[in-house]
Amino acid sequence: MKQQKKIGLYVWVVVILLAVIIDSISKHYTNGINQSFIPGFISFKYAQNTGAAFSLFSDGTTALIIISIIAIILISFYAFFSKTESVLFHVSLGLIVGGAFGNLFDRIVFGYVRDFIKLEFINFPIFNLADSFLTIGVICLCLFYLIEVVKEFKNKKKKNNL
Repeated sequence: MKQQKKIGLYVWVVVILLAVIIDSISKHYTNGINQSFIPGFISFKYAQNTGAAFSLFSDGTTALIIISIIAIILISFYAFFSKTESVLFHVSLGLIVGGAFGNLFDRIVFGYVRDFIKLEFINFPIFNLADSFLTIGVICLCLFYLIEVVKEFKNKKKKNNL
């Protein structure tokens, strides 16, 4: 295994662990809390979500557990067997797996996901840090693939100009 690939996998594991730890700590310390954090911007408002994003599939805990486990396994295989050496790629997948695992833990242990972040300046569902890690991971993964497409386009253009 190439050294760069090994570094990417180490980064992937560290990002997963950090995401899970930070998510768990944040949920522990905001459990049951209802107070303003930054008035007019963010407040902590405890909520129990038995569904997925935006409370879709409410009361579908068993199905969501199975889907989460399958997704974590597939993404983990993808990260491990990918030939990609990019740190951005591994950070992205680490955030996605870490976020999925954080919410999976809640579903298995509590039967619901503990949400607590409420944006006061916009009508948006209450969410948690695991949700944020998932979202940031997907955005970073899209950015990674966009960069790859641009690189490939430039390489083809260079090749055609020779």
